[in-house]
Amino acid sequence: RASGHLPPGRAPVDRPIRAAGCAPATGKSELDLNNVRALIETGGSMWQIRASDKPAYEVPKTSDRSGAHAIFAGSLWMGGRAPDNQLKLAAVTYRAQGNDFWPGPLSTDGSAAVDQDVCSAYDDLWKTHRQDVQRHEAYERCKRDPLCNEAVEFPNYTVPQVFFEWPALGDLSRGQSQFLAPFIDYDEDDVYDPTMGDAPGYNLTTDGECQNRNRNAIVPLYGDENIWWIFNDKGNTHTETDADAIGMEIRAQAFAFATNDEVNNMTFYNYLLINQGTQTLTNAFFGQWVDADVGCANDDYVGCDVQRGLAYAYNGDANDADCNSTPGYGDQTPAVGIDFFEGPYQDVDHMDNPLATTYAEAVAGNGIPYKGLGIGYGDGIVDNERYGMRAFIYYNGGADNGQGDPIEGVGYYNYMQAKWLDGSSMFYGGSGHYSDPDADQNTPTNYMFPGDSDPVGWATGGVVQPPWTEESAGNFPDDRRLFQSAGPFTLEPGAFNNITVGVVWARASSGGPFASVQLLRQADDKAQALFDNCFQLLDGPDAPQLTMQELDREL
Repeated sequence: RASGHLPPGRAPVDRPIRAAGCAPATGKSELDLNNVRALIETGGSMWQIRASDKPAYEVPKTSDRSGAHAIFAGSLWMGGRAPDNQLKLAAVTYRAQGNDFWPGPLSTDGSAAVDQDVCSAYDDLWKTHRQDVQRHEAYERCKRDPLCNEAVEFPNYTVPQVFFEWPALGDLSRGQSQFLAPFIDYDEDDVYDPTMGDAPGYNLTTDGECQNRNRNAIVPLYGDENIWWIFNDKGNTHTETDADAIGMEIRAQAFAFATNDEVNNMTFYNYLLINQGTQTLTNAFFGQWVDADVGCANDDYVGCDVQRGLAYAYNGDANDADCNSTPGYGDQTPAVGIDFFEGPYQDVDHMDNPLATTYAEAVAGNGIPYKGLGIGYGDGIVDNERYGMRAFIYYNGGADNGQGDPIEGVGYYNYMQAKWLDGSSMFYGGSGHYSDPDADQNTPTNYMFPGDSDPVGWATGGVVQPPWTEESAGNFPDDRRLFQSAGPFTLEPGAFNNITVGVVWARASSGGPFASVQLLRQADDKAQALFDNCFQLLDGPDAPQLTMQELDREL
């Protein structure tokens, strides 16, 4: 590829007999409700048109798909060590070398089994809209109200077809979970039937279940538009990473809101991860990988905001020209960011770990100094703490100096642990690699290019460092990748975890590329507030009920 996105090829690997024979996933759909058009796939990757090797995260959205794109690709990574120290890991980048994920649910009996026909049946994505569910519920209420005539109030009403196709229930004969996609069980009979009022499971009230952050599989649908799908890492041999499978089932949703503010430029993603295997993994990590091309791929910088749990990319020069047959953003370029709202549970320690004000207090109580590093800290509840962004790593596409594309599982796992491909630590300053004379080998760090967002020295042993950005390091803009990691933690069999991330975008009207980063932080604060409110937008008051009386020359 001319822009250097794809990693170099590798020699074929002799593989054992396949445990399952699922074909590569092909299902795809688009979020396109607001000012963003984002492509979603069933095989663990998103935001790219793999057939033509083009980006597919367009913002602002154009009617003819001719606009600039902010992201080229993205995916989840996950991995840990089995009791025999064997690495179990699932990750993809561009799915150019192979696949680690396949569609469909796994069996819950410990074998984490799946068959080709199941993978094929679930090689699909289900797009729904909140207003359709609201209208369906109102129609059902009217049917049951003797004072309401549904033929008058809802003339020619038909149930949306996707409601009948909704994958609410698993196949118990195959050992699958009874409940898969969330649904509103209108008559509370544990049977999904849209003709009886049941519908895809949006939370239509304001008492969001997410406030409790429970360790369970109840995650409602969010957003005004939502795409739901389910995939796993056991459908076949891992040909992307060559690593052993975990036995992970992932119930995913991508969603967006149509608003008149910064939220209109955002998309959000929730992943419910269930370890259907039998082995406990230690030193486990989850993370979000992104190839964030801000228009042209070859001239970007990256950085992070430790306090917000935000990773971002922005242009390295004042004008973003077209390149690689893709349009640039031109003058006054935007910035794009990924906020890691919530990740896996911190290991049980029978404490309410604190949200501290100093590095020493945080370390003493196994807590955190910034809200962006996790949720559930200092809230009076024991063992509900969940990681946020605990590391931010970058690397260069096509580089061969230990800071390039991962090829096999150990490379992916090193990045998850905030290490370079050669296993060396990341250091503060320069490019972060020990070979760089500007990298302080006395100061290891887990956060690359944090600027001035770490005022207590959380990432550097409590010793506050001078601001560090790509610009201050004198780096040349290039084709960057970024990765946010959460861990380490212990992944138990049967454990449920949620990962929730949001993609934010902002474009300042003046001030140069970094002015857009400053505006991005303000937009991210609004995204964080929306997450904190269980993705419930504040609605205006209902329209008043009016009655009319005819008087003399007036009503």
